[in-house]
Amino acid sequence: MEEQLLDNVAATIPATLKNEIENTVAEIKAANPKIKIVYPIVVKGEEYDNKDYYIGYFKQPDLKAFSKYLTSAQSNSVVSMRTLAQDCFIQGDKELIDDDSLFIFGLMGQMGNVIKVRNSALVNLSKPGK
Repeated sequence: MEEQLLDNVAATIPATLKNEIENTVAEIKAANPKIKIVYPIVVKGEEYDNKDYYIGYFKQPDLKAFSKYLTSAQSNSVVSMRTLAQDCFIQGDKELIDDDSLFIFGLMGQMGNVIKVRNSALVNLSKPGK
């Protein structure tokens, strides 16, 4: 399972909730064969929130969504990250995107995992001048 959980939150998630997350990821992948990676992101609720845990399921952005993110990031990184979250959201607690506190202090820090770069290297075998 591709878990992208807040480190301090991951240890506190009950086993039943972890199983529910795994099952939901499997269901999403089965229903959407084009989605290769599902990122479940969990934000722990505070005493003033309505839930103990907020869970959102996100996919890697396609070219259009990533381009929109890069374009808007030049002027406002918070708005661009929220737009990215909206474009990549599959299902779950929409409050993660809509509620400013949950978004800024919970989800936004983890959205970078959705756009992380794969391991890659340039293998340059050409010789200069030839």
